[in-house]
Amino acid sequence: MPDEHIHVEQRDRVLLITLDRQEKMNALDAGMMAALAETWERVRQDDSIWVAIVTGAGERAFCSGRDLFAGAPGSIEYHRARREQGDAVPPNERRWLPVDVWKPVIAAINGYALAGGFALALACDFRIAAAGARIGSMAVKRNLLGAGQIVRLVHYVPFARALELVLLGDHISAEEAQTIGLVNAVVPGEELLATAFAWAERLCKNGPLAVRASKEVAYRALDLPFTEASRFEARMYEAMLETEDVIEGHAAFRERREPVWKGR
Repeated sequence: MPDEHIHVEQRDRVLLITLDRQEKMNALDAGMMAALAETWERVRQDDSIWVAIVTGAGERAFCSGRDLFAGAPGSIEYHRARREQGDAVPPNERRWLPVDVWKPVIAAINGYALAGGFALALACDFRIAAAGARIGSMAVKRNLLGAGQIVRLVHYVPFARALELVLLGDHISAEEAQTIGLVNAVVPGEELLATAFAWAERLCKNGPLAVRASKEVAYRALDLPFTEASRFEARMYEAMLETEDVIEGHAAFRERREPVWKGR
């Protein structure tokens, strides 16, 4: 479902996704969320895409969250309208987030990343922020839960700091976010996209199947007991030995050349 506020551009093996609703600080409406869901499905299925980058248009905001006044899924209006129509209200939809996308996803945070925009950034694997950007939940200030934020935060940062972000509802600077391990790098705004693409290029130099399998093992390990997670890792390792790319990787190392990955 195309949407005028979601721009998609493929550069070689990297897909750049830009949220462009600047008059609303790139807040998400229903159309944008549906378009994002389709875009993430494209990332999953398209073998020509190895890495995705998501960012916001302009300098003010990455994404200020869901547009609570536009009836976006998850909003009060959406919930009550469904109830009044007698429809069952599904649990909070996550398809607009890069969930179960095993290819690397980079958030290039160019400004405010708040509420649902914070959830989108948290669902990415790497967060590179422009100096001066600010991130945070803010949900409790509107008597809402930070959907897509709480569980990830308590896994990603020290518990006390996670509770600060969730329960106080304040946003913090990109620089502070980096000190607690929530942001990978902070760079000048004019270098943000170039830095994100440089990271993407580094990722694309590695074996794509190994990158995806390593990401899947890492995320699934968050949910599994240590022994079970280790067994899953071992199974994934054995599966990688059956690929053509593992043979190419060994040959390239032996011949001191760059590998030519086939993704199989």
